[in-house]
Amino acid sequence: MSSHTSIQEACFNVCCSSPFSSHSMSQKQEEELEFSVITPGASFITKDIKFTSQESLPPLHTSFYDLITAFPDYLQTNQADHLRSTEYQNLSCSSRHVLLSHTGQQQPLFSYSQFRQLSGSNNSLFTLSSKQVSSGEEMLSLASEESCFQTRMRKRIMSFMNLEESEYDMILTKDRSSAFKILAELYSFKTNPNLLTVYNYEDEAVEGMIRISEKKGVKPKSAEFSWPSTEIVSEKLKRTITRSKRRGDKRGLFVFPLQSLVTGASYSYSWMSLAQENQWNVLLDTSALGSKDMETLGLSLFRPDFLICSFTEVLGQDDTTGFGCLFVKKSSSQALSEAPAVITDPANLTVVKAEPNWITGNEETTLEDHNKASTSAIEIEEEDDKAIIEFRGLDHADSLGLILISRRLKSLTLWLVRALTCLKHPNSHQTETPLVKICGPKTRPDRGASVSFNVFDWQGEKVDPLMVERLAEREKIGLRCAYLQKISSVGNKKRRDEARDGQNMSLRVSVVSVRLGFMTNFDDVFRVWGFVSRFLDADFVEKEKWRKKALEKNK
Repeated sequence: MSSHTSIQEACFNVCCSSPFSSHSMSQKQEEELEFSVITPGASFITKDIKFTSQESLPPLHTSFYDLITAFPDYLQTNQADHLRSTEYQNLSCSSRHVLLSHTGQQQPLFSYSQFRQLSGSNNSLFTLSSKQVSSGEEMLSLASEESCFQTRMRKRIMSFMNLEESEYDMILTKDRSSAFKILAELYSFKTNPNLLTVYNYEDEAVEGMIRISEKKGVKPKSAEFSWPSTEIVSEKLKRTITRSKRRGDKRGLFVFPLQSLVTGASYSYSWMSLAQENQWNVLLDTSALGSKDMETLGLSLFRPDFLICSFTEVLGQDDTTGFGCLFVKKSSSQALSEAPAVITDPANLTVVKAEPNWITGNEETTLEDHNKASTSAIEIEEEDDKAIIEFRGLDHADSLGLILISRRLKSLTLWLVRALTCLKHPNSHQTETPLVKICGPKTRPDRGASVSFNVFDWQGEKVDPLMVERLAEREKIGLRCAYLQKISSVGNKKRRDEARDGQNMSLRVSVVSVRLGFMTNFDDVFRVWGFVSRFLDADFVEKEKWRKKALEKNK
């Protein structure tokens, strides 16, 4: 076992390939595929072993050995462990939170060690300044007015996103939601009065776009999703995309994420192609994609009209700066160039510019101080006295590469799914009572690195996902309550009943969601498993309620 202990601090990044087939598998086909994905061997997750209490779970070392038994290629990803230990030391401290991602692709621009070297007494390496615009033309014009730092950052981000500078303009926004609002306000819904979205979960940013479009007279449409796989109901979406062309109607904006940020369901690239063939403008939301997914073949070949993504300064720091990016294809900019007939809220049309703090006159942290502190991190251009910084967070993802990241994240995600389904309530009867039911794809090889599930007590009653979220937060584990939506009413009655959320007869499902992020490692995944296993104790929830009351009383 000693030869494997150095891999314990495995860093973890989500990047799963997307399918080119849009056909859904049956539940039976998916279950058969689960066992073909995982290599048979000594792994307990292939031997139908059940765990009926938290105490019965194997320790971390044994579980890690189980991971590499089921996924031996995982051992080839130790380069990621080295980066985590040397560049992201804040992720390994004993009091740290389990590193999970829930707000989409928050790829770090910088490493933690670099951030500590350069930030000094500042909380952020750069400052964002806001400016309101009134039209698409003004927005794109502002995007061309760049400082040395902004030019450097734009070039590095576009290279990371595998986008050609000659093909796209990049606009910085306050966050991901702001990017959606800007596009909703400026898009030419007057001449292209349709909005079609493909989200199997409630997304605040997308809901903001929908509300703005409705105020402009648009009647938004959405794809529907099957239960329990949460995959697209293909025939319905195909009819919606192609119907307008057959009727000679005007088209509009097709908003597509490629993967579900909540369930990990993957969707075919062909949907973007079909939409474009039918004269829709395509917005690709990259929030559910992994760090290097933009280099996959499908995205290399297909260029959407618009893309939205988001970045953060550094991982594991709550008070650092993040921002969104809206990419506009230059050949599609005419869809934004018209003066909008209606602006629902001028504040929505806010773009930002970024400037490094050591350039903008911070008295405590001067350019000279930074240059002395780390000459390897900053180069100085004497002619314009601008600092050019290395974006090590992006460099690290590039150095790991698409194949290594995909292999690592897929191994951790599939292991977690199977480990969760091994948890069973102790029962004297022949029938087993599962603690966890997965909502969405299980161990399909093309799934993303988000997992959604629900926890059930020994009587088969669903535990409120909000309760799970609150209890997890006390353990510094970032599980989140999310809501699945647009579940199709077509199909098996039993499955429809499973999808209904309590007494609410709409097909909307509350779930617990976990998303494995850029630097999540096996220890993080193991801690999630251990926390969920605590619900095998029939009194766990009640004990925690009493504990909370006692703590509040003593305050």
